[in-house]
Amino acid sequence: MKKRAVLKNVGVAFAILACLTVLCVVLSVVGSVVAIRQTEPYATSVELALGSTAVQQALGEPVTVGWFPQGSVNIANGGDAELYIPLRGSKASASIRVNGTNLDGVWKYYAIRVDTSEGEHINLLEQ
Repeated sequence: MKKRAVLKNVGVAFAILACLTVLCVVLSVVGSVVAIRQTEPYATSVELALGSTAVQQALGEPVTVGWFPQGSVNIANGGDAELYIPLRGSKASASIRVNGTNLDGVWKYYAIRVDTSEGEHINLLEQ
């Protein structure tokens, strides 16, 4: 009888630990996405993409931004950014590619372009 009670307690402890682990992973992912969405490189590139008539024509209106950007924005030692931000339109999907560095509080972008699922590349720095 005692053995059964011990096994039951171990099972309950394992279930609680598993739930806490899943919760920590979910909170970590959500926190990372929220942190990236609040950065200047993210905001600048999304603003340029959504305001571009070339992007609207290539993807079809309405153009919407996906939930999960990939990459990183590093603010230490000046800072750098390399992001891939998903976009969707009525005709196609795409990804905004952002590459830049922060020098003395000012972001310099080497690339902000939209790569469509159709193979088209739209350079947003030239618009």
